[in-house]
Amino acid sequence: MNNRLLFLYKLVSAAAGLVGWPYFFWHLKSRGQGESFWPRLGLKLPAGLRPPGYPRLWLHGVSVGEIQAAIPLVAELRNLLPRAAFIISTGTESGQMLARKHFSPQGALVCYFPLDIPWAVRRYLDCLRPQVFIGLESEIWPNFLSQAHRMGVRLALVNARLSDNSLRSFLKYKRNLSDIFNLYDIVAPGSLPDLERFQRLGISPSRLNLTGNLKYDRLLQSRDELRLQEFRGCLQGSQPGQAGGPLWLAASTHPGEEELVADAFQELLAPYPALRLVLAPRHPQRAPDLARLLARRGLPCHLWTALKAGRETRTHPVVIIDTIGDLFTLCGAADVAFVGGSLIPHGGQNILEPAAWGRAPIYGPHLENFLWAKHILEAAGAGIMVKDAAALAQAVRHLLDHPQERRELGRRAQAALIPHQGAARRQAELIAGLAEEVSS
Repeated sequence: MNNRLLFLYKLVSAAAGLVGWPYFFWHLKSRGQGESFWPRLGLKLPAGLRPPGYPRLWLHGVSVGEIQAAIPLVAELRNLLPRAAFIISTGTESGQMLARKHFSPQGALVCYFPLDIPWAVRRYLDCLRPQVFIGLESEIWPNFLSQAHRMGVRLALVNARLSDNSLRSFLKYKRNLSDIFNLYDIVAPGSLPDLERFQRLGISPSRLNLTGNLKYDRLLQSRDELRLQEFRGCLQGSQPGQAGGPLWLAASTHPGEEELVADAFQELLAPYPALRLVLAPRHPQRAPDLARLLARRGLPCHLWTALKAGRETRTHPVVIIDTIGDLFTLCGAADVAFVGGSLIPHGGQNILEPAAWGRAPIYGPHLENFLWAKHILEAAGAGIMVKDAAALAQAVRHLLDHPQERRELGRRAQAALIPHQGAARRQAELIAGLAEEVSS
């Protein structure tokens, strides 16, 4: 992006910040949020002093998935750079909750990431003064990257992801966007198809490093059997015949999918009257809306917080997950798992989380953001794709009717992850190399 276009982008983004803040405020409030409003506009800077240590590493992940993927990367970076200081930022409030829970006790400064408007970017960079910035997956912010580059910050994009749709859009502006991408000292794609897409954008080959995907490392390393047993206990029924009923998890669902899941569940209650449904919306603050949706269908439910705290004992057939950070363990408690964001044109969610527990996931046809995961499972013969509520009910029933086949598919799904371990170490070594250049 040449200087004239960058200047134009700054003018447009500044105007958007000045004019668009009411929409941003409404957008947050409509989702039951608002804490991030002032910080992301750059009007409330991170609280507290910069964490002690050198080099100062700023790692940014948009939401829960990226922050979860960052856990093994930060662990490897601490091993390689024991005196480093860490700043962890998120773009969403759900991601912020998880980052505070996991990284604040380790001494990291956890904060929000500014919107890409000039004054917000400048205030954050002046406040935090990082030596190395690490973006996860698809962080392309021209104001932030250009300003950080001018300040001498080394830049890395790891677990880098680029969908086919994004590539088609970016190729229209390849000449300008390649300049922005080339501000990164390191671009580490998580898969070979992603690497090939970044190559087509004209990124310098010296900056590209195929390292594998962090999400593989996190999945197999994060299983907690004690926590799993605790969750299973919370999900047991208090009435005869309930405790032994099969459990179906519908994970990371979006509006428009819960109705399909409810349709399929009601159809399955005829052959499996003790079937339990755990419904985990992608955005837990939607739990009250889902409870009303289920009530209209005659499906009483519990909120997970009440069961987990022991305030209620499960008597209803449906449990709605209204917490952050519990979904992965719940995958291990399920007999059958469906992963949402895929029956509607959203792009999908991480279908490998059930696989890590030996559960072959069911998913819809819209997995544009997780094609790498789909290819891995389908190559292992462990992916199950459905197109609508009827097919979803049929797939769940087939797995419940054939437990031996269900276990074999789960074994294949879990085994498919093993050859892909080690991305966290490889990415950490690249980042440590940048840190050494800063200190030399």
